[in-house]
Amino acid sequence: MAIKIQLAVDMVCQSCVDDVSRVLAGVEGVDSFDVSLAEKQVVVEGAVRPSVVLAAIKDSGRAAVVRGAGSSSGGNIGAAVCIVEEGRALSDSKTRGLARFVQVSDSLCFVDITIGGIADGAYGVAIHECGDLSNVPASCGGHWNPDGVAHGDRSSGHRGDMGNVVVSGGQGDLAFETDRFKVWEVIGRSLVIGAGPDDLGAGGGAQSRDDGGSGPGILAGVIARSAGLFENDKRICACSGNTLWEEARLIGEGHRL
Repeated sequence: MAIKIQLAVDMVCQSCVDDVSRVLAGVEGVDSFDVSLAEKQVVVEGAVRPSVVLAAIKDSGRAAVVRGAGSSSGGNIGAAVCIVEEGRALSDSKTRGLARFVQVSDSLCFVDITIGGIADGAYGVAIHECGDLSNVPASCGGHWNPDGVAHGDRSSGHRGDMGNVVVSGGQGDLAFETDRFKVWEVIGRSLVIGAGPDDLGAGGGAQSRDDGGSGPGILAGVIARSAGLFENDKRICACSGNTLWEEARLIGEGHRL
């Protein structure tokens, strides 16, 4: 897997450029990068997750936002993003994570999920049929299963089956490539995090065959089309008036946008 990632980075001087370059040079999987102070932009290429690159740049003390991702071979095949929230229908719901989907070739989709702010443990992850968050989890429908097979793992179960994300120290990450779906097939559906671990269909019984016994969804978000490489040059949101950096800070604090 090799992808190209475009980020907007809040840089004001050459020292910022030097700091960002230094941290990127130490990130495993980064093959090359270009840092532009004038454009406040960083482009990274390699076998590396967008969430890892973003975390590294933030560790340099600079606010950063992923603006686009695509195939390293050029062109925008498809990309999507999902803001994972807690209790979407509730006024006190908070952002708990982010999922990115990047079509890196005609057959392969790269998935990068980061979850935080929940108790340590394993949690089942799945794409559900509907993008309706009005009454999570019931309104999300069942696991996306166009083939009509029993629940299982990423290679043989429902097409929406993603296995488990393991949260440790308050944060969990899950990344993989799949040839079982393409980005445009999941846009408009929901990504749901279950209340507990997914037994990948090995537990026996109807519940295991249905959802791996992971229980009702506690976090969910709608999968929406996102910008591909160099398709988004905004720095201020037309809806809220917030800068990219302010939006990123609010999401990081758990606020809904």
